[in-house]
Amino acid sequence: MLKIYKTDVAGKINEIDQFEKGYWINLTAPSNDELKEVSQLCSIPMEFLEDPLDLEESARIQYDEETSCTLIINDFPIIDVNNHQFDSYITIPIGIIIGKDYIVTVCSQSTNFLENLIKKNVNTSMKIRFALQILLSISTQYIEKLKLLNKQRLKIESNLRDSLTSKQLYDLMEIEKSLVYFLTSLKANADVVTKLFRTKSIKLYEEDKDLLEDVKIENNQGIETTELYTRILNSITGSYSSLISNELNKTMKTLTLFTVFLTLPTLVFSFFGMNVILPIDDKDPFSWIITLIIALILVIWIGLALWRKRIF
Repeated sequence: MLKIYKTDVAGKINEIDQFEKGYWINLTAPSNDELKEVSQLCSIPMEFLEDPLDLEESARIQYDEETSCTLIINDFPIIDVNNHQFDSYITIPIGIIIGKDYIVTVCSQSTNFLENLIKKNVNTSMKIRFALQILLSISTQYIEKLKLLNKQRLKIESNLRDSLTSKQLYDLMEIEKSLVYFLTSLKANADVVTKLFRTKSIKLYEEDKDLLEDVKIENNQGIETTELYTRILNSITGSYSSLISNELNKTMKTLTLFTVFLTLPTLVFSFFGMNVILPIDDKDPFSWIITLIIALILVIWIGLALWRKRIF
């Protein structure tokens, strides 16, 4: 899908139907025909438009001297649509192409933060500042999603105190996976932000430098928050792994004690049930009571021995 926007004299963003100077082209899951059209009319290298559509593409900044175009690729978080049981997140790339008279954004999926920028009526003719505002919105997205993940973690942790189930552990694993995606992408985005400070193809004014500094601060905050939540989550999973092992040991211990106490009477009854001459006469009407007493004495004796050793 191809949409063209331009900021009018009143400072409001309007969608237009034709290519003009100072416009913003937003490509969302574009077709090959749309890519070719934008590439030809705006003199953009085709690979600049295709690379951001690759979900495995890493964040980077690239300059093409022939067309004087600068490509900025950043990763941003979205909900993993393949996971229907839990709201986990992955990261996908978005491309920002800055040319002489235009700015182009390319992404394989629709983005809420771009729609929010439209509502804020940013100036599309100020291409560098607009690109930095997009990067700032991406960094803000990470902070918001991290807060949601932390709320989910707290809810799962609260439920774990009442009952421990495999589903809750799987949900914690999904949160951990999301944090891994976040941390990897945030560090790659941080490298792009650092390169923007010294990239000659992008001219930064004082306000732009302040805005880029805000992007750097937000991105670093996202990295620190992600690392903190990762450490907390690792601590929780480690603690509950120890708890599960402890509960398993208690269960095995209980079963072992039951086995011991049930085995002793069985040995006594088996012994007196043999077809041989035994101390107790089979004709004695109280022989079965004596057998029970012997079995009970053995059980009590073993029980006292285990109790003294604090086994139970």
